Amino acid sequence: MLSSNLNLQVLAISPGIAVGRVQPVRRKSSSGVPVLQEIAPAMVENELARLEQSIRTTRNQLQALKERVSEKLKTDDVGILDAHLLLVDDLALRREVEQRIREKHWTAEYSLYDTAEHFARVFANMQDEYLKERAVDIRDVSDRLLRNLSAPEEVKDDRDDHRIIVANTLTPSETAGLDSNKILGFAIETGSATCHTAILARSMRLPAVAGVPAEIINTLSAEDKLIIDGFSGRLIINPDARTEESYRLRARSAVAFYNQLEQDKKLRPETTDGFEIELAINVGSVEQISELKTAGASGVGLLRTEFLFFGENSVPDEESQFEVYRKLLTLAGDAPVTVRTMDIGGDKLDNNIFRSSEANPFLGLRGIRLCLYERMDLFKTQLRALLRAGVFGNLRIMFPMVSSVLEVLEVKKVIASVQQELADEKREFLRKPVIGVMIETPAAALMADELGKLVDFFSIGTNDLVQYTMAIDRGNERVAYLYKPAHPAILKLISLCVAAAHKNNIYVGVCGQMASEPELVPLLVGLGVHELSMDPGAVPLIRRVIRGLSLFEAQRTAAEAMMCPNAAESLRVSLALLKRLAPDLFEALQKNENITSKEKI
Repeated sequence: MLSSNLNLQVLAISPGIAVGRVQPVRRKSSSGVPVLQEIAPAMVENELARLEQSIRTTRNQLQALKERVSEKLKTDDVGILDAHLLLVDDLALRREVEQRIREKHWTAEYSLYDTAEHFARVFANMQDEYLKERAVDIRDVSDRLLRNLSAPEEVKDDRDDHRIIVANTLTPSETAGLDSNKILGFAIETGSATCHTAILARSMRLPAVAGVPAEIINTLSAEDKLIIDGFSGRLIINPDARTEESYRLRARSAVAFYNQLEQDKKLRPETTDGFEIELAINVGSVEQISELKTAGASGVGLLRTEFLFFGENSVPDEESQFEVYRKLLTLAGDAPVTVRTMDIGGDKLDNNIFRSSEANPFLGLRGIRLCLYERMDLFKTQLRALLRAGVFGNLRIMFPMVSSVLEVLEVKKVIASVQQELADEKREFLRKPVIGVMIETPAAALMADELGKLVDFFSIGTNDLVQYTMAIDRGNERVAYLYKPAHPAILKLISLCVAAAHKNNIYVGVCGQMASEPELVPLLVGLGVHELSMDPGAVPLIRRVIRGLSLFEAQRTAAEAMMCPNAAESLRVSLALLKRLAPDLFEALQKNENITSKEKI
């Protein structure tokens, strides 16, 4: 057993508190990396048949798993398994595997592994957390296909009591396949708030934390006891009796609080003095659109289209894009869907899209720059598909990484050109598209008044806005201390954008991580934004924050925060308002020591 009362700060990925014994999950066998072997040409058809049999077996397994867990998960979260079923039958993936078997004469195992790793690496190297987690889906499906080619023993759930699952990692299918009636929570090494373990844990209403050091994960045994605080990201190993009892009391309060948030889903997200903020969700796949209704959101504030642009020979044509957009808009019904055109560049690299490498891609040809100045062909194809699909729903088109008025004027010319092409072809299309720009650069924020005359809305991408304003790489841990969304400089830039939007009678939203941070929402409300877009799981809590605020006091607080000398002071001002107007929320937030950091930045 590990020492008593060992207290760790990790990453909270699903709310709640759990106290219980450990159930380590060790994989009893693994397909590992297949050996690169060549086969005789005469064996090609046999390898293709083996691949086909593995696909059929995998499809049947996932379908059976989906049916088995459908009663214990939300309908929307069973969609995770639907996504895996789509991957199993993905034609692009299968063609790549078959091509390796036919042309390179590799075994089915190595052809599958090599293809899946290529696709997975593209996603794993992305900075966007949601897209990065899609690499887990690809590898999960690939591992299952490989196991069905070689049929080793699978992980078994042999627990006989209620325990906390501890693992280095859990694949989506492993998580879904566990008996939720025997699970108290999850503690894993690798994962984030957007990983499927987190999504499924939230669906099962089980607390979960990630980022637990490997040496801890590998040392814990069934004799150890854990406390998981899925609100603050606290992990306590072998707590003393007093600590355990304290957390058991807090766990009962947490359940009541969580239930209340769920009951609030049908309430309007408006302040005590009647100012309503639209709550929207960020979406990164077709399957996730179903979370719109579950979250009680008003629309999709950000649809990432990068999932369509990855892999070898897989740049999507117009028809395939059109079908995806049409399906998304149809499923959303009357709810607005804001589609971001391909935001590729920086961390999102693909050899089929870029014609040359760059020394500093984050400051290079990314977003709208890539579309206008190197890949106009891809840009026009995407716009044609979007404009055609736009007649099936409430479409808004948003352009990323804008830094000048000239770029917007050029975009409007391209739209007009594409519309003329579609008219000449006698196709049905959206005649008056609603268009907007993402405010992600200081240049765009400072030019917001001029930009506002040309578009219908702004969407502030706070992740990149902070990065470029503070001149840091937000993926670099050595300068992560500078990444402070509450910095007065950031608040002043947001204020400029809001003022320009109001002056030009257009709406302004926030779609970055800042929109889902409860302690920052009072500042955004006070600055006057119209919409907050976030991961679906954050909507209930943000609704509660908004309903506890007064617009008048939020405005005073935002004005005071902009006058503060550093981010820590701005944050304290916001928290002070929360403490006064929403003490229950403030108490929950105070459990996270990171919120009250004393760093002077």
